[in-house]
Amino acid sequence: MHALNDWLKAVRADGLVLVRTRVAGPWGFAVEPRDAVVFHFVAEGRAFVRQPGTESLELRAGELVLFPRGSGHEVAYSPRGKAIPLEAFLAKRDGVVDRNPKAVTLICGQFDMDQQLALPALRALPQAVSLRAGTEPGCSPLSDTLRMLRNEVETPNFGNQIVVRNLLSSLFVFFMRDWADTTSPAANDWFSAVRSPHMARALASMHEAPERAWTLEELAQEVGLSRAAFARNFSASVGEPPHSYLTRWRMGVAARLLEETDLRLIEIASRVGYRSEFSFSRAFKSARGTSPTQYRRAASNRAGSLRI
Repeated sequence: MHALNDWLKAVRADGLVLVRTRVAGPWGFAVEPRDAVVFHFVAEGRAFVRQPGTESLELRAGELVLFPRGSGHEVAYSPRGKAIPLEAFLAKRDGVVDRNPKAVTLICGQFDMDQQLALPALRALPQAVSLRAGTEPGCSPLSDTLRMLRNEVETPNFGNQIVVRNLLSSLFVFFMRDWADTTSPAANDWFSAVRSPHMARALASMHEAPERAWTLEELAQEVGLSRAAFARNFSASVGEPPHSYLTRWRMGVAARLLEETDLRLIEIASRVGYRSEFSFSRAFKSARGTSPTQYRRAASNRAGSLRI
């Protein structure tokens, strides 16, 4: 599972709680499409999740739904209950506790991450994924994490924000790990690829040495397949050719270095397999829609606003 470990470290899912409430009576909110993985957890009671063109999904206590690609949806007290914009719902209900014994306790949030880097995995997931996590202690790491998350968001204490952020990161890892463990090898997608000895080795090789000038022949030799078989199997399972994936990974590594270090562009270029600053900058702009310098400046501005 080295390939999945490297991927999880690189995408760095940063969790954020959007809604924490205990609400009774008619209620509902609409979540607009967003560049994030969105989740809803019903700690008690029940709720209904709706998407255009699909049947309503009922969530009972201990159940969780994730929207891996952040598609728009609604959450309400009934299959046809009215939904108001999320911002309006938050203004009225976020953090409010209704003492009605029939109230629903909801914890909703999102995982922000490098969407370009995460794409091969996210597009292998259904548009909505529902899970039965359970509510009893010891059911699973996923259920224990959700139980601790509920306790942290409901019980004010010093360090709450730090604990919640770490719990959300763990929640994402447990979900991805569970999904990878239960995916059939016949699924022929990114999750089956990280469990396949041949494809996992190829992914790990690229993850571990993005600076290496990998050729198709070298990657095929690395995993013990013919060039044609390797190219065919990789594209079918990962969803793109090997060198497209390698470029995606290199740009993800470069983005992290631009955000977290003061390395010169030529030094970053060397670390991700480019011989010149010009060729690296051209590849980065093609992949990310902005130059490395502009990307670094924007990242610095975001970090500064968070510190304020």
